[in-house]
Formats: sequence, C-alpha cells, structure tokens
Amino acid sequence: MTRAGYGGGSKPRIWHQSVNELDHLAVYKRALEAHAADILGDDAELVVHGLPSGSYRGASATAVLGNAYAYHRILGQVIDNAIKAEREGYAAFVIGSFSEPFLREIRSAVDIPVASLTESGLLVGCSLGRYVALVSNAPAVQWMTKVAVDKHGLAARVLDVVALDPPLDEPALAAAYADPAPVIGNFAAAAERLVARGADVIIPAEGVLAELLVRHGLREIAGAPVIDVFAVTWAYALMEVRLWLRAGLRVGRSWHHRRDDPAVIARLWEESVR
Repeated sequence: MTRAGYGGGSKPRIWHQSVNELDHLAVYKRALEAHAADILGDDAELVVHGLPSGSYRGASATAVLGNAYAYHRILGQVIDNAIKAEREGYAAFVIGSFSEPFLREIRSAVDIPVASLTESGLLVGCSLGRYVALVSNAPAVQWMTKVAVDKHGLAARVLDVVALDPPLDEPALAAAYADPAPVIGNFAAAAERLVARGADVIIPAEGVLAELLVRHGLREIAGAPVIDVFAVTWAYALMEVRLWLRAGLRVGRSWHHRRDDPAVIARLWEESVR
C-alpha cells in the first residue's frame, strides 16, 4: 500500500487552496498556518497556497467571483493546482473557500482525497443539529453558498443562508483582525436572528470571516455551536487520508466523478502547463 503525501516519513502533507491573493492578506495566511498547526499537530502538515498576485485585477474575490465568466476564468487554475498537488505527493487537497470551485471536476481529475469548506462544514453541521444556518460576508458569497447547498442536496437541512449587513469584502475583513469587535457584533446579531428562527448550528460562510471568529474564540451563539470550518475541513481531509490508506476507500467512479482514462487527464494537464 502506497503512502502518497507522507514525504518519506509518517506525516501526511495537505495542500490548502485559498482563492485569495494571500500576498495581500498576510495576516489571514499567518492565522491559517498557526490555526492548522494547533488543530493538526503532529498528525499532518498543512501547506497554505493562494492565487497569484493580480488574479483579481486589483479587486477582491468577493467583488469578482459573483460573475460566472470571471469565476470560470480565474478559478479554473485551482483544478491544475489539485493535479499539481497530487503529482508533488500531497496526501489530500482542501478547497479553502465557500465559492467551492470545481469540486466535481477536481475529484474527477485526481486520485487523492479532496475536501471543501462548504461540503465538510455542512456534513458535520448536519451531525450536530437538525437545522444548519450559514452567515456569509456579502450577498455575492451568500448566493454562491446557496447554490452549493443545493448542489450538495442539503437544502432540507439548511434553515437559511444570510449575509452580513453591512457587507464586507476580504480586505475589509483582514483589516478587522486589528479591531474585530464590529465584525463580531455584526456576525453575532445575524446568528442570533437565525437561532431565534430555529437554527441549531451556525456556519460562518467565508474563510477570512471564519478565521477571524476562531481567532477571537467565538464558539457558540445563543446555545448554537459556531462551527470552526477550517478545523472541521482539515480534520475531514485527514480522516479521508486515513480511510484511503487503511480501508481502501475511494471516490465513486461510475458516474458523478467518472475517470475512465487517467492518461487523458495527464496529457491535458501537461498541455496546460507548457
């Protein structure tokens, strides 16, 4: 049995793919790295990757990704990064964004576990309560998250997806790491309204927002747990790695993630990176 991603030792490496230009969000990248070290400890090594500088042409991810054409052009590179991660021996690939770019395509392209913030958070949330509710940072991300809920067939378990009011993009959220009280208050007010309507579990549905809340210890609102989506997703990815290696569990290849000829994928990827 091979131990891909273990780098010749006993610790698997996990590629964490943010869809932000992390050279402009250094405080967020540092927070993710420290958080991952705390959550994963000696069990795995998480390597955080972002998109190249200039991917959003000077705008934020929130401002751009609501457009389907821009989403396709900019986030298509995430598929190539997943293939690169597999080729470089990573044990798993994490889609660290609620935009959840090309999850189906990535699982069809690689033969390592792929976990996403959206799917992992929803599945674990459904094990903690009957109704889950999500709070995003802005209407564009709110809409993308609603689409993802439907894609995963979990609408019956999701009470609602709402956005902060006023909305905040990623640079504004990163700036709030120095003065988080207004953002935390904004989030808490939205979450309390959702709990009053029947939500059992709250999910912060945007990465920079979610990490800010973890950083400042927000774990529950009005008796409802606030999910640490990064901890959940990294742990989910590590669980899949262990099941991959020890139980032989694999992605279903008959239909949704069909992969009849891996050589075709290899040729396409090689052409794309020439």
